[in-house]
Amino acid sequence: MRIAIIGAGLSGLTAARRLRAIAEVDVFDKARGPGGRLATRYADPYQFDHGAQFFTAHDPLFADFLTELEDAEVVARWYARFAEMEHKRIIATREWDDTYVHFVGAPKMNRLGRYLSEGVSLHLETRITSLRQEKGWMLKDENEQLYGPYDWVICTAPPEQAVELLPSDFAHHARVSATRMQGCFATMLGFAEPLPLPFDAALIKDADISWVSVNSSKPGRDTGFSLVVHATNKWADANLETPMDQVKAHLLAEISDVIGHDVHQADHCAIHRWRYANIERQEGDAALVDTNLRLAACGDWCVQGRVESAYLSGRAAASAIEEAA
Repeated sequence: MRIAIIGAGLSGLTAARRLRAIAEVDVFDKARGPGGRLATRYADPYQFDHGAQFFTAHDPLFADFLTELEDAEVVARWYARFAEMEHKRIIATREWDDTYVHFVGAPKMNRLGRYLSEGVSLHLETRITSLRQEKGWMLKDENEQLYGPYDWVICTAPPEQAVELLPSDFAHHARVSATRMQGCFATMLGFAEPLPLPFDAALIKDADISWVSVNSSKPGRDTGFSLVVHATNKWADANLETPMDQVKAHLLAEISDVIGHDVHQADHCAIHRWRYANIERQEGDAALVDTNLRLAACGDWCVQGRVESAYLSGRAAASAIEEAA
């Protein structure tokens, strides 16, 4: 049996690792490296986890998975000084500890994707643009190259992109079409001298930014002092097409106001736009599987915008295909 997986994020890699015991699996991704939003950006001497910030485990299956990764020294526990803020006023603080563990990739977030892709057949910098049935499923990329045939295809792209790939007679097409993810802007700031902040991570309310973290405070980050700041999903969605210089001007002013330090003079500044970053909790199956067409769609967007959700969705898709095989 041959299986194609579109997307080398956590969902796709989870499915690939499980299914390679029963099939020949190829994973395709448009990016230069695996991991999806488990991403890291570099600007020497700075390092930024500009996608997923951390992850926690509620489900025992994901907790067991994290135990494996911790034993392999791929993830580590982040004992951050955490603050909750209303605009620029701190209203609560606590230390993250082992009573409710917060994990990060170590020594950087994209270590997870690299670890999970070991032994997986990866086709990177390969954007799949269409599927067609021809003695199985054939995939075509943006350069008109064909791959296949495959017995099954799993699409882990965000729903707005998945709906363009999956045929209209896909059993779950209506749900995919109706699902919308939220955007985000990640601001990455590096400073020659550390800022005297009273927290390592902060959740912000009543502002156009929702999250500030001292990325360099995470375990294994032997780098210059760096901040990662996320805009709220609401503000990002309203400004996805706003010129980037205007986005930058607004966010730098907002960050400076909230943290009480002028960040305009940062040694390094970059902003990344995530069109598909988050989603509220969803009702329905963790993975959308059509056993007649032998197609599946999965991703955190099937469950909730969490790293754990991506893992559980990829696992659910793989389990359904195992049962159907």
